[in-house]
Amino acid sequence: MLDRSSCRARRHTKRTFLLTDCRMLSQPLFPPGFPPAKSRWHCDNAGECLASGRSIFAWLWPAKFVRNSIGRSAKPSLLGVAFSFLQPLTAFCQPPVDAPVQAAAFTRTVITVSLDGQAADEAIDQIVAQVSSGSPNRPWTWWRDGEVDPGEIVSLNLAGGSAAQAITQLTRPLGWEAFPIPGVLLVGRPEWIDRTLGHLVGSAKKQNVDVQWPRGTTSRVALDSKMRSADAGRAFGDDEVAGDGLDWLPHDVWPAANFRRVDPWHAASLVLSEFQMAARPGTPLLRLHSQEGSLPDSVSVITEDETSWREKRFLMTYPIESSDTELRRAVRQADASASFRSGRDPKTRKKTVRVHTHPAGHRAALAAQWAAAPAPAKVAAAGRDATYDLKLLNKPAREVLQQFAGAAAKKLVVDDDADLRSQALVSLDATKQTLEQLAQSIATQANLHVDWGETIVHVSLPAE
Repeated sequence: MLDRSSCRARRHTKRTFLLTDCRMLSQPLFPPGFPPAKSRWHCDNAGECLASGRSIFAWLWPAKFVRNSIGRSAKPSLLGVAFSFLQPLTAFCQPPVDAPVQAAAFTRTVITVSLDGQAADEAIDQIVAQVSSGSPNRPWTWWRDGEVDPGEIVSLNLAGGSAAQAITQLTRPLGWEAFPIPGVLLVGRPEWIDRTLGHLVGSAKKQNVDVQWPRGTTSRVALDSKMRSADAGRAFGDDEVAGDGLDWLPHDVWPAANFRRVDPWHAASLVLSEFQMAARPGTPLLRLHSQEGSLPDSVSVITEDETSWREKRFLMTYPIESSDTELRRAVRQADASASFRSGRDPKTRKKTVRVHTHPAGHRAALAAQWAAAPAPAKVAAAGRDATYDLKLLNKPAREVLQQFAGAAAKKLVVDDDADLRSQALVSLDATKQTLEQLAQSIATQANLHVDWGETIVHVSLPAE
């Protein structure tokens, strides 16, 4: 095991431990498959050797060459180079470290929404779409646990809150939770999220692809489309059919999906997770094809008694606005042996905390971070020109105007003779409008007059 003393003893090999957090490593220094001292093995495919986590040193510099041509004095430096190449590979069999940082758009996006009796999947669609539209550098979609009912009826009234608050208030009453990986918000049962994170694998070499399929696509065609997108968008040959070589994957029919700029292995992992399957770390994506129709060696079935994913520990970095005390407390309640390290984002210089824990601990960390994030829509602070997307169906005009006034930190005043008319039901489907514009649209439908003042929103009957 690598401990603090071994880190201190190797301070001179800065390149070797550039990405290593001495206080958080819980895995052996040598990854599985690393050859013992003075041993030698052969790999027919250098790419497979690299993907399996074995020593680059072993196939790049054969032992005899090192001994005879370079000499003993060069071995430590070569070993450092080998480890510096290996270090980034260890991250591809865990969720991306910066996933919560990339999901900062959920705490920055302003949501004013009023839902009453809407299907959960439609409501989440609206919120995630709004987050994605305001985050062009990191588009978002979401992936639902296949064991939950997307048609669950939800209600939500939120004025000037964040998308993170909206997602939390929608999912918690259903017993669901949410957790982000780059470009995809996972939504479902807590144990499903934990198992998915525990078995998530990513590409050994950074790669982002766009993958879409229409409603009614089968699970095999969906997985095949991900594989072809990763393979430079390779088209079907004359004798090929979508889904060929994936007969081992159970048949299912899925809704439409639109992945943008996601790791192809993340997307493939999500498909496998629907059937309680997982890919072995280091597997080339195209190895999921099986000509015989049998389960490929690169895929394993997660049985009911296989629960190692519950205790799989990995590192993630969370953005912190002020204090991380609540986040640390929440994580320690889920995992008493969790580790923390405060720091700053290298690009923005904003405060962060690095957390090393199991999946349940990371869910607790994200919930605490989302809850502690400042509300983005004190419009007085955000600016009067802040714009909103809003869908309403058959809501009382007065109730809606009260939400708009509250979001703008103003008081709503309704004249007595306008009270009855303010109970009229209104509907709205608006994008990129200010609160004042939204209020005027509602007033027009209800045949009311709205005066959007500095501190008061005054509602009256229109002049004759």
